[in-house]
Order: sequence, then structure tokens, then C-alpha cells
Amino acid sequence: MGNEYFEIVGGNPLFGKTKVYSAKNAVLPMLAGAMLTSESVVIKDCPHISDVENMVKIRECLSLKTTWHGRDIVASGKVDNNHIPEHLAGVMRSSVFMLGPLLVETGKVKLHTPGGCKIGARPIDIHLDGLEKLGAKIRLLDDGVECSADRLHGAEIVLRYPSVGATENLISAAVKAKGKTTLIGVAREPEVVSLCDMLIGMGAKIQGAGTSVIKIQGVENLYGTTVTPVTDRIVAGTIMLAVALTGGKVRVEGCDIRHLGALVTKLVSKHFVVIDSVGGVTVESDGQIEPFDVFSGPYPKFPTDLQPIATAVLSQLRGESLVEEKVFENRFLYANELQKMGAEINVFKDKLLIRGRSLLGADVTATDLRGGAGLVVAGLKAKGVTKVSGVEHIDRGYENIEYLFSNLQAKIARKNV
Repeated sequence: MGNEYFEIVGGNPLFGKTKVYSAKNAVLPMLAGAMLTSESVVIKDCPHISDVENMVKIRECLSLKTTWHGRDIVASGKVDNNHIPEHLAGVMRSSVFMLGPLLVETGKVKLHTPGGCKIGARPIDIHLDGLEKLGAKIRLLDDGVECSADRLHGAEIVLRYPSVGATENLISAAVKAKGKTTLIGVAREPEVVSLCDMLIGMGAKIQGAGTSVIKIQGVENLYGTTVTPVTDRIVAGTIMLAVALTGGKVRVEGCDIRHLGALVTKLVSKHFVVIDSVGGVTVESDGQIEPFDVFSGPYPKFPTDLQPIATAVLSQLRGESLVEEKVFENRFLYANELQKMGAEINVFKDKLLIRGRSLLGADVTATDLRGGAGLVVAGLKAKGVTKVSGVEHIDRGYENIEYLFSNLQAKIARKNV
């Protein structure tokens, strides 16, 4: 795994058709929430990526049954322990989604410090504050946290920041709590709505998904269901940005343009056309788009997960642009790698000032998932050969990204050192 790299020969416009599958950021909390019933929960059209595979492994360690049927995952079984192994918690941030459901089902849970991309502190105090208001006892440990509760009870909880993970954890914890819970200032992301759709299908009583206030009436039991999550807007956005940079025309099946408004607003011009139709979108670019500024933030603002890919594009557009990151404080690590390709980027604490220019292929390293995807997109346009190592980070969120782009006539291949 660590010896693999992507070799990219830049300069080819993208043409053809591709498909986006269920969103990683929807599937992961669903796999956690599915433990709230022992009956079968079917999650449709899932991506074969390492983050999903690792969440399946976590479920297996809890004696939960999780089976792939093509692209569908069938989750069932009753959890019989409350400890997530440290080596699994350490490789993925999303292990934190287990906190609420495990607490509900077992009454006590120990969670080792979650891992994932090194893009900032990403504290879980908003999760813990909310669980405490629902009646959990919290004990902080040197290597993680321990939560316990005989039974959770409804409460009014105001989130000081619309954290997606905390919103999803508190929803999953509250659906079987005694009484009514009101969550105020919650995340509005489509992936949160998907989780609520699954839980409602299981018998939960939830109102307000997709708004800043969610009301939940606790129920005694939940049941099996079948759910199709929202498709992956970050993968779709990555493809759109790549086409904007390289030029070409690509049909993206499964893309829901309603979830990419902040990106589309930046791209659409005489140089970039989006045609929305049943089942997906078609994007066409002459490769001459103008620079634009990016200010990331909670949905429906520009997605922080698309910010590194947008920067990779902006670094090759003639003119100046500003990127401001308001979600994660260390999300600019990838800028050093773009500079190896000749990018003119001035890095400040939470801002990038970019002067676009042609980039040259170089040997670069992905240090996180989205920064790595940005390096791949940069290589699609750069002159010469780009070699991107650290592919294990990219594999966490993109299913065979080399096939995705080579199928669109890019020159990219996965190789071993």
C-alpha cells in the first residue's frame, strides 16, 4: 500500500461518462446507526473504499454482521461488546460515529482517540457536551474517552458550531432516548438528511432534517429498512473541477446538482456549462475558466472537502485568487506539494493567496484525503509527469480514482515503487 503511487501525464482534456455512488460521508454514520436494530438494514450503492471497509471491520469487532451484496451492504445483528480496537479507531476519524449508537445499545463505551486525516484538531467536545446533556457520564482518558448511561433522556441541546459528526452522533443517540430532544444549530448537510431518512425508515420520529433545528421523539424500538443514501457530492465536485481545469465534456451519472450550488455558482460562465437532466449532469469546459475566490464553511457554503481540489485548479488559472478556510486549521499542508510543481501560493494561517501559472509535473506526496485528490487533479493539467505517493489517503474516499480519470481519457495509472 505505502509503495504505490499514481503516475499522471498531464495535458489531456476529459471526455466520456462516469458515475458517482453513495456518499462516503453518508454511508459511514449509517453503518454506525444501523446497530440501533438487530434487524437487517440494507444500504444501497455503496463505494468500495477503504473508509467503508474499515467501518465494516469495526462492526465485525462488535459482533455485528455486515455483508456486501454487489454494491449493497446488509447490516444486522446485536452488538455484544462496547470496545472499538485502538488500531481501527486510529486509522479513521469516522470511528467516532459509533459513540452515540454504542452508548444507546450497551450503556457504556470506550473510544480511543479517533484518527483520520491530519488537517486539524477536530475535537469531539461538541459530541461529548451533547451526550452529557442527554444524560451520559463522560470520563476523559489519556488515550480516549469513556461514556456511560443507564438510559439517555431527551434534552434541548444548542450546538455552538454546526458540526456534522456531532449532529449525526446526537441524532443517533436521541432516537431511542426517553422523551423529546431538540437539537438547535445543527448541521444541514445532505448526508445528515440521509441518516435521518434511514432512521425514519427504521421507525424513528425525526422532524427538521436539513434545517438548523431537529426535533426527535424517542421510541422504544427500531426495525430493519432499505435506504439509498445521497450520492457523493465531493467526488462529483472533484470531477467537475477537473473538467473545468483540463477542458472537455463529461456526463456525471448520479450527481445531484442541488447539493453543489456553492461550487456551480463559482464555475458556471461562458467557459463552463452545466446541463442538469434526469439521472445526472453533463459538464463542458473549454479549459479557460477565470479565477475565483473560495470561502469554505458549513453547508450550503463552499465545502471544505472541495477546497484543496479548488486550490489545485486555481493554482493553474491566470490571475489572482483567495482561498479562506474556516473549518479545519491545518488544511493547507498540501500547498507545499503544489509548490513543488511550481505553484505560486502564499500561505497564511487560514488563507491562501494564489497567483495562477502553468505547473510542471513533479514527485509529490498526499498527506490527507482531499489534499491528495487535489494533487491528482493538478497533475491532470500540469506539463510532464506527476507522481503522487501516499495513495492510501486518496483511497479512503475515492474508489479507484485512477480508473475514474483514465476512463475519461486522462493518462493516469497506479504503479508500485
